[in-house]
Amino acid sequence: MQGNRQDMAVLQEAVARIDRRHASFMPGIRFDGDPANGLIRFGIPAMDAVFKDGFPVRALHEVRCSLTRDIGAATGFLAGLLAGCMQERQGRIAWIRDPACHLDGGQLFPAGVSMFGLDPARLLVVHPADLKTALWAVDEAAKCKDLAGAILHVKGNPAHFDMTATRRLMLKAQHNGLFVCVLRQGGEEEASAAATRWHVKAAPSGADPDLENGIGLLRLGLVLERNRNGRTGQWTIAWNQQRREFEHAPTDIVDRAAASSDRPDRAPQMGQVMAFKRAS
Repeated sequence: MQGNRQDMAVLQEAVARIDRRHASFMPGIRFDGDPANGLIRFGIPAMDAVFKDGFPVRALHEVRCSLTRDIGAATGFLAGLLAGCMQERQGRIAWIRDPACHLDGGQLFPAGVSMFGLDPARLLVVHPADLKTALWAVDEAAKCKDLAGAILHVKGNPAHFDMTATRRLMLKAQHNGLFVCVLRQGGEEEASAAATRWHVKAAPSGADPDLENGIGLLRLGLVLERNRNGRTGQWTIAWNQQRREFEHAPTDIVDRAAASSDRPDRAPQMGQVMAFKRAS
């Protein structure tokens, strides 16, 4: 019996190494700066230049995507950001999801989260019955010092989640030293007390340098729409899974279809567009 248990332990460890989902593979993400003092750097000069002293960890932030199809890209960026912010912070991360997100956005996938350097074992996923309960849950999580952070995943721009609610979350994040973030699925930009607001969408990958016709690193189109303590900006970045870091990605290698040789390559102009008053 003892031998069988040892064999099983060896087998489980081998599977964990192949699967790369085990918590032992989580350490090693490369974010510079001073996480102990609540500041980190991305390691991308153009991005780091817009922050005076570094990206502020202990504050409220927002990551959003305009289209629901980009929620995977937005979640991946947030997971990589969380992994960098949590280098010096122990405890679990409360991930609270508005029920309206489930139908279009699906569920969190542990292997996908771990690909961005975040240990899925640290996530405490909360499924409230409705949006009102979700807002209550994130308020409670933001004042819990035993947590390392709190995420509120909402769909669109709900009226109940207004400027007052974000200001309350910002104050609690700063007072308790937590990373708090709103992950907005398919929503528009709106007034908020968040220190930063990031717009994320999937970008075409380049070629794999080591594999002919292979697909290269995952790329994200990133726009910093709001930065309370610095400038804004726009970049295309890639997540390097082996080095566990974000890196700048060139945008000039996307192949485009050749222009047509036997017909116009675009529709002709339709003339001047005029606005008419409604008849009723």
